[in-house]
Amino acid sequence: MFVQTVDADWRSQSMTSAPVAPHGRARHSALRLVQIDHARLAALLDGAPGVAKPHAAEAFERAFPGAIGAACFGAARVGSVGHWARLADAVPDLPLAPVHMARLAPHHTGHATAATRTEELDASCYEIWQCAADDLRSERRGALHYRYSEAAGLVFGSIVMNEADFAARPGTHAQIQTQTQTPIQTQIQAPLERATDAAYRMLFELLDALGMPHPLRIWNTVPAINVEQHGTERYRQFNAGRQRAFEACRRALTGSVPAACALGSVGPLSAQGVPREPLAVYFLASRTPAEAIENPRQVSAFHYPAQYGARAPTFARAAAWSGAPAAFQAPVLFISGTASIVGHRTVHHGDVLAQTRETLANLAAVLEQAARQGYGPFALADLTFKVYVRDGADAAMLAAIDSLLREAIGAQVRPLYLHADVCRSDLLIEIEASAGHAVAGFA
Repeated sequence: MFVQTVDADWRSQSMTSAPVAPHGRARHSALRLVQIDHARLAALLDGAPGVAKPHAAEAFERAFPGAIGAACFGAARVGSVGHWARLADAVPDLPLAPVHMARLAPHHTGHATAATRTEELDASCYEIWQCAADDLRSERRGALHYRYSEAAGLVFGSIVMNEADFAARPGTHAQIQTQTQTPIQTQIQAPLERATDAAYRMLFELLDALGMPHPLRIWNTVPAINVEQHGTERYRQFNAGRQRAFEACRRALTGSVPAACALGSVGPLSAQGVPREPLAVYFLASRTPAEAIENPRQVSAFHYPAQYGARAPTFARAAAWSGAPAAFQAPVLFISGTASIVGHRTVHHGDVLAQTRETLANLAAVLEQAARQGYGPFALADLTFKVYVRDGADAAMLAAIDSLLREAIGAQVRPLYLHADVCRSDLLIEIEASAGHAVAGFA
């Protein structure tokens, strides 16, 4: 176990000269999100040239007081994996989620491809969540690494599951081993479904044990998400495993469910049908619940018809969290991965710019619904965005998407662009967002 003391003035710190929050809107005092690229983080950990190197963990704690967890984004290649491993070694008590997606950068000149630009950027960057608390503790439960604060009532966790560990001959019984329960006999054939079931049972068991039973936001990285395997698409296998765990742990399947996304890391399966990258699940959860927010333009994901799979996706379109009831804090809004879906159908097939406009309309509808429920009002310009793009090699397309977002939201918008497969094969782009917390971005 590791206990970290947090300086009370952490909120005034900024890793960049960029504005910390759009329009000076009130922000939740418990959370801050820092987005930083690998080169800058490495410089912080190594110290200035000619100066004795500080201990990496101490340097990290000084730069990011109250860090509760992080995600590393980078292409699944040796360099990026090394970047993730380096931070994990330097700060072993920090839960760190590996997200094998290359960072993309819009290139408006048309003289280089997005893929080339990604290589120039060294492909790795990080999102670090900070929590204003002085009692952070770090622990592990098997594949689950987590850090939490009793005072803030917050926990960040990262679960990394290798599907090869869940392989079994089709039709045979396999055991799902969780942290506190006895092994569960299951007839599930797909290793991904078993791995997802196990990961979510692990997550829920931890939250119940900590007395922080409310997941606020869950991020899922599913390798080869659109590939057909064991008779069904892998995204549907993931949904089945997730919902089985919700049921087994007596969690609501509709209504009061967390905000979430499920994106695909881009990479082939082996000849044995096993992905090179792991299933990675990371999350923020709390002692106090968030309020689920749906989109009136869309069928709730948990009510999707059976044409999208025997088990519906278990997530809300957004979640608004205000922290402790007596804290009188501005709410944090977590918006799930959002795409070009109206009702339950994909619209604008094959047209990424039209899909982007429809996605923005859906984001605006979520913000309007949040305001009706008493959270906000937030504008699109108040959001911090991650944009997942299916075609990471089309530089002109990426530049056009970026121009469209700047025109619709404002020139100040700085999304984090990532190369990823979206959960439906006919969706070309997905956007997630958050608001209400402090944020420091790329310089």
